Amino acid sequence: MEKIKTFSDTLTEEQYNRLTHLNYQRKPDHPDEIYLSINFRDLDRSIIGIVASLPIVEFPGSFFDYFLDGDQQFYLVTYKEKVFLVDTQGYNYARYVIQLKDLVLLEKEETQQMKAHPGMAEEIISMLKHMEVDGETMEHIIRSVGMEEQMLRQLFLGAKKEMLWDLTLEKKQLEGSI
Repeated sequence: MEKIKTFSDTLTEEQYNRLTHLNYQRKPDHPDEIYLSINFRDLDRSIIGIVASLPIVEFPGSFFDYFLDGDQQFYLVTYKEKVFLVDTQGYNYARYVIQLKDLVLLEKEETQQMKAHPGMAEEIISMLKHMEVDGETMEHIIRSVGMEEQMLRQLFLGAKKEMLWDLTLEKKQLEGSI
């Protein structure tokens, strides 16, 4: 009978040791109690992609709410704008927790590009946030990589009707047709 591979089977011993030996806080109850953190970009390169691909769970109210599956040892748990790396050590609650700073979780599933370059999208987003990028600079970046038409289409199709109506009126006013 073929053994089913578990998450820990996909890690090298070195990667597992790096993940389990971070400066975690032991058995916290609530994210507001967590004072230990690490910058996502400061993680060892060998585990950045692993951490970026972990299951994401929303914080339920207490780290002791038994909201995790002990078979999956590591999780990312979100609370407000914060992201936490959790090590269950085989339990079904967050036994060890550390806050990950500068990790941006995208709301939809990973793109193929993100899978091919784990952690890079988060790093780029972090750099843009750090430099407090403005609209003109972001437009320049989008045009420089040849994405203006695709971005316009995606943003247009995802926008609320009210916003599209307001933008159409603004465009007409700028062109002097109103």
